Amino acid sequence: MKKKIEFMKWAEDLFPINRSITGDGVKQTFNYIRKNIGSNFKIRKVKSNKSFYDWKVPKEWSIKDAYIMNENGKKICDFKNNNLHIIGYSQKIKKTLNYKNLKKNIYYLKKQPNSIPYLTSYYKKSWGFCMKYKDFKKINRKQKYKVLIDSKFFNGHMNYAELVLKGKSKKEILIVSYICHPSMANNELSGPLVVSALPKVLKSSKYTIRLLLIPETIGAVAYIKMNYKHLKRNLIAGFNLTCVGDKGPFTLISSKEENTYADKIAFRVLKKTNKFKKMPFLKRGSNERQFGCQNLGLPFVTICRTRFKDYKQYHTSEDNLKIISEKNLRLTLNNIVKIIDEIQKNTIFCKNNICEPFFTKYKLMRTIRNKFSKFEKKISDISAFADRNYDIEELSVKTGISYKETEKLCLLLKRKNILFEFK
Repeated sequence: MKKKIEFMKWAEDLFPINRSITGDGVKQTFNYIRKNIGSNFKIRKVKSNKSFYDWKVPKEWSIKDAYIMNENGKKICDFKNNNLHIIGYSQKIKKTLNYKNLKKNIYYLKKQPNSIPYLTSYYKKSWGFCMKYKDFKKINRKQKYKVLIDSKFFNGHMNYAELVLKGKSKKEILIVSYICHPSMANNELSGPLVVSALPKVLKSSKYTIRLLLIPETIGAVAYIKMNYKHLKRNLIAGFNLTCVGDKGPFTLISSKEENTYADKIAFRVLKKTNKFKKMPFLKRGSNERQFGCQNLGLPFVTICRTRFKDYKQYHTSEDNLKIISEKNLRLTLNNIVKIIDEIQKNTIFCKNNICEPFFTKYKLMRTIRNKFSKFEKKISDISAFADRNYDIEELSVKTGISYKETEKLCLLLKRKNILFEFK
């Protein structure tokens, strides 16, 4: 019997874990998911220093402790109290500093004095602490401070998790989220929670479904490099999930072209939701930057509630469990399932030949005519638009032909070997 969906219980357990693009936090998170949510996820790994296109996997990072202590022995900034206090991938340090030198490595948000900012330095060695601005202002400028960061870098691995629900077809629907942020609920946990819950509600159908949890950016770049031919050959539509646990309206970040099959399906389903928003690729910022890359040409979009960067708690300690809810996560899950079901129930046809078919050869058009008959116009239009970005419903809308007749004509063109089913 499948375990029930308990989004907020999972969120409470996973929230405190110190995740980054590599390290124990990611491994702990995957172990929790496998034990408590989806045991069929396979954990993959990529070696440190391995290059993928323009990027290189950094060394694995581990941190045990980090704090700033004043002359009275009081810790004024403590990683163990909140893992956002440390800049991700900070290098090891043990020094006593005066206020002037300490200040150079402290980061805060003046406009959000009660929030700890989230910062990282993955690809350049550095170190630093993040504090609430109200606490920073209380630091005694006349004292000296003991600064400790107990961290290390080593040749290890970058991990990611993958689960494949095999369908009748090898063609795939890809659902992706990233799993590399510490203690942020909407920006980090909401996407992986929904992706992890999908196997509990999905059944095997026509197309294969691939679920992927990866470190943002470097994880996506590496995955694309390793699976480029497979993605180009088999991807029906891909969807990145991020910031999907708050009460904001569903938001679609379009592909560059704005007319891929992923764009059309997401729009078809999400436009029915309350206050739906559609944003251009100019508003990109998550893994649509990689899977939707300009020269890659994959049908791939991002789905959010309130878009990252558009809510004030984004990338701060205020992005906590209070801004996500069981209700909102379930609503997101339901709509992702609707998107998947919408793809599964439709059929995509593509053309076998290049350029316009010679319809007369197939006895579908008259040799002598002064204009198209209604039938001739319909098969010409369907043939013209049939490709990976148009299922039968899209063809019907585009051509103005009823769904039933569009399906009938597609099957006729398939029998004539003009079209083939994309499967």
